[in-house]
Formats: sequence, structure tokens, C-alpha cells
Amino acid sequence: MSNPIELQAKQVPIETVKKPGLGLRIKKYSFLLMLLPALVLYGLFILYPFLSSIIMSFFEWSGIGPMDQWVGFGNYVKWLTEEPFSTMFYRALGHNAIVFVINIIFSIFFGMFISYLLSQKIKGAGIYKTLFFMPHTFSLAVVAFLWGLMLNPQWGVINRLLKTIGLDQLALPWLGDEHTALPVIILIGLWHSLGFPILVFLAAMISIPKSLIEAAVVDGASSFKIFTKIVFPLLLPPMLTIAVLTFIGSFGTFELIFLLEGSEAGPFYSTDVLGTLFYRTAFGGMGSTATGMGLGASLATMMFIIVIPISLIAVYLQKKFDVKY
Repeated sequence: MSNPIELQAKQVPIETVKKPGLGLRIKKYSFLLMLLPALVLYGLFILYPFLSSIIMSFFEWSGIGPMDQWVGFGNYVKWLTEEPFSTMFYRALGHNAIVFVINIIFSIFFGMFISYLLSQKIKGAGIYKTLFFMPHTFSLAVVAFLWGLMLNPQWGVINRLLKTIGLDQLALPWLGDEHTALPVIILIGLWHSLGFPILVFLAAMISIPKSLIEAAVVDGASSFKIFTKIVFPLLLPPMLTIAVLTFIGSFGTFELIFLLEGSEAGPFYSTDVLGTLFYRTAFGGMGSTATGMGLGASLATMMFIIVIPISLIAVYLQKKFDVKY
């Protein structure tokens, strides 16, 4: 005798079993429509200009008229081997490297040290956190304007203070001396940006399980050993993040130098970086010997070639050393 359930199943026509319709399939991938506005904006304002600049770098073009004078890798050869282009390029690249080295030392080591002190629940820690992070909220235009006033060699508050306490020999034209201009601008940039790595390291330290610290204290570990054996290894992922952001920011330095020293990056190009060199090359500037959109586009492409491989390596290392508590 047949099972009633089997008889009922046999009575159901095969045609009545509905397959997923077109509407259901469209609904399944409807999330792609939500991405469409972002993709359009990204393609229009990021991808298209980027690809256009790469194509432009193979032409000698002033920015006006048809772009029809093909030079191949000629623009790149100029920057790397021909005078005066190579001198300008390597000088600016060296200044970017100096900016990066100083920034990475202060951002990681000094930022980590300040974060460790703030994580110890010292008196007034909230006020110190605000004071350290507040400059990061200011616009670079405001920062450049205020520091330009304070560093004025005639009536700036810095030189007046030095003269008041009897240190007249230290009252210098800080932004007008080729030996002090770049270090001073780097320090101003650090004052503006140091709050961010402090905040990142502080958040990472707070997230470290207290049980690890308490177990080390019970075992008799000193504060130095707790920091070097527990805290520091667990801070490797944020350290790599800060290193990548610092590297990208250092090789993208432009606003602060442009606002304080102009497109010529004076005095005597002592503060010239790849960003200001690109600006003078692509858009022209007083005293510039190299102007042209094609030549500027090749410089921008070389900056991209410098930044991207280092960033990819750092991202790989960050995934490798990612810490799971």
C-alpha cells in the first residue's frame, strides 16, 4: 500500500514548481545599484583624471591646444638624467625623504610614548588628550597663517620672546634662512598632525586586555618589561598603519610649504618637494625653467610609482602581523 505522502507528491504537476523569476534575480543583485552613484563619482573624479595623466605623460603638451606631440618616455628621461630637471627632481625627492624620516620618528616613537603616558590614568589626562589632538582639527591654511605671524623675524612672538629672555642670537629669520626653513616647516607639520597617531596608539593600548597586564604584574614584571614584551608587540598593526599614512603624507606634502614659502619653495629651493616642483612644472611659476602639463603629468606618475609599491608592502606586513586577542 502506497504512502499517502508519496501519493500527494505524485499529484503535484511538475509545471507548478516555480523557478526564480527575472524580478527575483534582479532583486538579488539590487545592491549593485546602490554602488552605482559612488562608482560614477569615483570614475569621473579619480579614475579618469588618473588615467588621463598617465596618457598625458607621454606627450609634450603645454596645456593649450591639441595634444599631438608624442615623446614616449622622454619626459621621464628628462627628470632622471637631463639637467636641470634631474637636479630639481633629486633635490625635491631628497627633501621628501627628510620629511618622511623625521615624521616617522616623531609620529611612531614620540606618539607612542605620549600615548603610553596618557593611558596610565595620570591627572588631567583628558585635558592633555584635547591639547594634543586639537591642532589636528585646524585647517592647514589657518596653521600656516598663524605660524607665519609668530615666526615673523621683525615682530613675531617667537623672536620677541627669545629677545626678552636674553637669547638674541637665537632670534633668526626662521622661514627666510635656507638652513632652518625646512626643519621649521616639518616641526609645524608635526605640531598639526601628531594628535592623530597619539589617538590611534591610545585606542590600541586601551583595547589590550587588562588580564595580560595583570598577569605580568603578578609575575613581577617591571613597567619597562610590560611595555617592551606585551604592549609594544601588540602595537605593530597600528604602527604599520601610521607608517603607511606618514609615508603617503610625506610624499604628498604641498599645502604647508606652498602657503609659507610659495610655489618657489624658498629660500633658494631649500624647501622644495615633489608637490611644489609639480605645481611649478605643470602650472608655471616665476623663475621656473620647466613648464608643461605633459612634463608635470610624468612627475605625478613617478610620485605614484614611488608611493604605491611601498604602501602595498606595508599593507601585506600589516596583514601578516595582525594581532587577534
